[in-house]
Amino acid sequence: MAADDRLSVLSDDLLRRILHFVPSREAASTSLLSRRWGSLWRSTGAVNLAVRVVYDEVSGDDEAFSSRRDAFVRASQAALAAAGAGAGVTSLTLDVAGRCLSGIDKFLNYGGGGGGEEIGVVDAVVSHPAARHVEELRVGVAAPMYRTDGAKQRPWQEARRWRSDDIYTYTLSFASLPSATLRVLDITGCNFSDSKLALPDAGVAFPRLDTLRLRLCAVRLAHLQRLIDAAPGLATVHLESVYFEFNVYLDYYGVYGGLVAVESRLLLRCPAATELAMEFCGSSSYINSHLDGGIGIDAPKLRSFRYTGHPRRFYLESPALEMTAVNIHFIGGDHRFADTLWRFLGNFTNVKILKLTVQELGHLAVAGKASRAELLCKFGNLERLELEAVRKPTKTKAPAVAIANLLHCCLALVDLSLKLKLLNYAWSKNYSLYLRSFHAKFQTDYDKSVGLFMHHKSKMTAVSSSLIDEHHDDKFSNIPGLSGKSFACLNSSLRRVKLQQFQLGSASNCFGVRLIRFFAQNAMVLEEMCIDSGSRKLCEHMNLNVERWVGVDSSKIRLKDKNLTESSWEFSRIHPDSAPEFERNATSFKVLPLEKR
Repeated sequence: MAADDRLSVLSDDLLRRILHFVPSREAASTSLLSRRWGSLWRSTGAVNLAVRVVYDEVSGDDEAFSSRRDAFVRASQAALAAAGAGAGVTSLTLDVAGRCLSGIDKFLNYGGGGGGEEIGVVDAVVSHPAARHVEELRVGVAAPMYRTDGAKQRPWQEARRWRSDDIYTYTLSFASLPSATLRVLDITGCNFSDSKLALPDAGVAFPRLDTLRLRLCAVRLAHLQRLIDAAPGLATVHLESVYFEFNVYLDYYGVYGGLVAVESRLLLRCPAATELAMEFCGSSSYINSHLDGGIGIDAPKLRSFRYTGHPRRFYLESPALEMTAVNIHFIGGDHRFADTLWRFLGNFTNVKILKLTVQELGHLAVAGKASRAELLCKFGNLERLELEAVRKPTKTKAPAVAIANLLHCCLALVDLSLKLKLLNYAWSKNYSLYLRSFHAKFQTDYDKSVGLFMHHKSKMTAVSSSLIDEHHDDKFSNIPGLSGKSFACLNSSLRRVKLQQFQLGSASNCFGVRLIRFFAQNAMVLEEMCIDSGSRKLCEHMNLNVERWVGVDSSKIRLKDKNLTESSWEFSRIHPDSAPEFERNATSFKVLPLEKR
């Protein structure tokens, strides 16, 4: 080895760990370095197979295409055999990517079994004798038009994609999996819906399986339930863009014949699950245009739950007494679905952390005493609430009523984060274009404001001037639907408030400014408030008169520090008679505008 070769000084265990994540082709090539490397890659326990399918439908060169596919299968089997002869294979990963799904489908499914029998690439790899003791199995198949990272997709694209049969490019039998040793099963793009792929009623168990992840898969609910029942230790279940099939008759006639499916509720039993995610999942029993159908979950040990999808009926069959975190993202819907939204949330009254995203803030508004008594629930243990929504310009009280509803339900809330994006109706049909225009529009304002702060030339503009005018403050301080109400969390527990992407208008009667003032005046134990104006006009938003707003008696609020360079204000709650030595223990109140990233 050369004198400057630092890899040679690393321990074998560390090198094995590094090679564990390297594609098998590259790992095998390290054998050229020395005899030591030749044995190391075989002893990692991992075989990582990756291929990018290149297929030209126009040229139709099937012979060359088949040759490349056969070469990949042979190389995969050789890698498995070599690793099996070493320390054995405990982790098997197969990643297949390509420019079009038709090419991927042709690559994965071919007639190579003699007599016209079809043999799949996935089956050929997974069924290899060296893979019979695999603990972690990951199979990922995707084309660019169907990405697996749902966060980067538009909701309507995600909700639509599992309705196409073309995205399920291969099949895999549950019964063919290494049941005795398997701990992690991570599958993307598979069609499990064929009855012959299901587990037998009895006799097959997955005693060590603790993590199941399915993406872009089609499966019969009964087959999935059979797999879960066979895994008594299954703690983590992630289902993303999974399509549950029920009955072919209902699939076609239920949608196109105007009939409603008889069984419209999914019921999934996960007795050992502590973490469950259902994102953009669908069912052949859903009439999606009417948002029919419901979801039932029986998971008494559940601690973490994440849901992304339409606001459907939801049932938590068994109380999840140890529920800690819930993340719910509703797509679509309108004000008529407030009933469904609140009944959905009512299943998680003992949660400690709730992250909620809705299409529009007004969708959470429940008006009328009788309706509030029926729908609004009490979150007695909720400590942190993160709400993200779009707020459209409106003259109604719906946005304020929605916030009031949430504050009313959160009895012991400590940390509140509101991310409310103002969306003009003209841009509502092209949200991504709106965001790009929004950020570009205010980049100049941001740069100008930073320059003013750096030269200590902060100016008082129409916003800040109007805020100092007490008559203006009194006139516009009221928020119909929110002001004048008593909330337990404001009186005793709320200590941190974060307001993100609030557009503060040119007058003190804008919703953002009034909401800031509302929390500053009414949160009696407030310690910190962070304000992200969203518009990047820092010089206009730094002069908010929070010092005079905070608390019942403004004489008890003193400005401790004003740092224009860091764009922050810090206030402290200090009793007028406090001795200097006690000032160090005073509660801090910070106002932080948007920071440059």
